Amino acid sequence: MEFHSCLRRCRVAEASPTVARRILAKALRERREAARITGGKAAGHAGMHAGTLSRVESASTRIQPGTAQLLMRFYGASDEECEAAFQLAHLARRKGWWRSYKSVPKWFEPYLGLEADAVFLRGYQDQLLPELFQTEEYAHLVAQASIPALSEVEVRERVEICLKRQERLTGLNPLRLDVVMSESALRLEVGGATTMKPQLSSLLERCDLPNVTCRIFPYSAGAFPHQSGSFTSLSFEEKSQLGFSFGEVVYQGHEAGASYLEDEDTTTRFRAIFENLRDRALSEDGSRALIERVLTEYS
Repeated sequence: MEFHSCLRRCRVAEASPTVARRILAKALRERREAARITGGKAAGHAGMHAGTLSRVESASTRIQPGTAQLLMRFYGASDEECEAAFQLAHLARRKGWWRSYKSVPKWFEPYLGLEADAVFLRGYQDQLLPELFQTEEYAHLVAQASIPALSEVEVRERVEICLKRQERLTGLNPLRLDVVMSESALRLEVGGATTMKPQLSSLLERCDLPNVTCRIFPYSAGAFPHQSGSFTSLSFEEKSQLGFSFGEVVYQGHEAGASYLEDEDTTTRFRAIFENLRDRALSEDGSRALIERVLTEYS
């Protein structure tokens, strides 16, 4: 289905600011290209620089609602599409809940917005336990170990954000989660027995949730097919609450910030990597048995 058809059907009031901006960016870019209008000509019509329009179309900057509507009309869009573009631009200018926390790095804000609207999340974790599984004490110690060092206020904020994100695992329409963790993530001691015992017990409870699948990639599994560390793939179903097809976004955090990968070839490759990891990991029962075995080592 073409994007502009999906745009007409979407209930834009339910999108997070991050997702709204990305939907609008895609709509503006695809509508302009379909109309065979250059970026320079479109920018001139809207009274903006071509570079600004390029940043709007890559979702790296926001656009005024009236300007978005003006561009869509210039591209020959329907009245419904123009109105949807206006609403999306307005919504994209709102602040997500995470904006109230000063300690959130700019490069991580898009992830929080994407996670807020994702319906399915696949991920591989190679050193630490996934943040959606971390207890308050474990998350606190991880935040304290950050470089550069965080203030105590910033540490508390990071922990609050972590716990708030975990709310998506329970309640109505919970996030579906399929995670593979390296055995090293399971065995890395954070805070010693006083932290690890309740953390591993909590991990077992998380893995029992009906919307969560958790597998351990053991040391015995051999060579690892992906050398770039942890990654997360976020999926947005075509018939989601927004009524549009957003595809997938692969997120990778690194020392300099983060990468958000959206082209189909890349997301397909990461899906294949994840499936390889999942197929070679322990079964859910085997993974649970290993977690229980590690937990007894702290008794």
